[in-house]
Amino acid sequence: MEAENLVYRISEIFYSVQGEGLKQGLPMVFIRLAGCNLHCRFCDTKYALKGGREKGVAEILRAAGRYRCRRVCITGGEPFLQNLSSLVKCLKRESYWVSAETSGTLWQRLPLDWLTVSPKQEGLRYHPHGYDRRFMKTASEFKYVISSARDMGFIDRKIKNPVILQPADNRISTAKEIIRFLKKRPEENWYLRMQMHKIAGVR
Repeated sequence: MEAENLVYRISEIFYSVQGEGLKQGLPMVFIRLAGCNLHCRFCDTKYALKGGREKGVAEILRAAGRYRCRRVCITGGEPFLQNLSSLVKCLKRESYWVSAETSGTLWQRLPLDWLTVSPKQEGLRYHPHGYDRRFMKTASEFKYVISSARDMGFIDRKIKNPVILQPADNRISTAKEIIRFLKKRPEENWYLRMQMHKIAGVR
């Protein structure tokens, strides 16, 4: 099919477990796209900011199909820099459960099963709250990386979706600050989550 001839810039494709957010612990095939428009100070995948290798959709499907898992996470970098419509549709056609993670600065409406929007302060140059507000209706969860208590002020209080508060670098001191914050403001949709894959020592 024509869609399978489209090319994406891929940093890597690998099999692991989801280490972040509400889907923590689920085995997934990760399709990491190269390139990003933010370059955040705490980025833990700097190798994906540029470079990558061009792969057609058919090649991506073959790489993902090496594993028995039928769950896929499209991540980056910033995957929404590339038009994901054909990739997502082809994955869905092959009966994959498809998730994606984006900073939310670049809007795309996609037929995803799960969408994580992770606003960054670097995104303020694009939108007043760091993300396109249309994602409020399509996001499954929002995830904020917290480096210090000051970062709590960046959280958009109008979000009704589940909100994940993730300590940068899994710092226990930051996790304790988040716990104190949550205890004072026990909003039902806010959750503390560590990066489980890093604690377990897997990629």
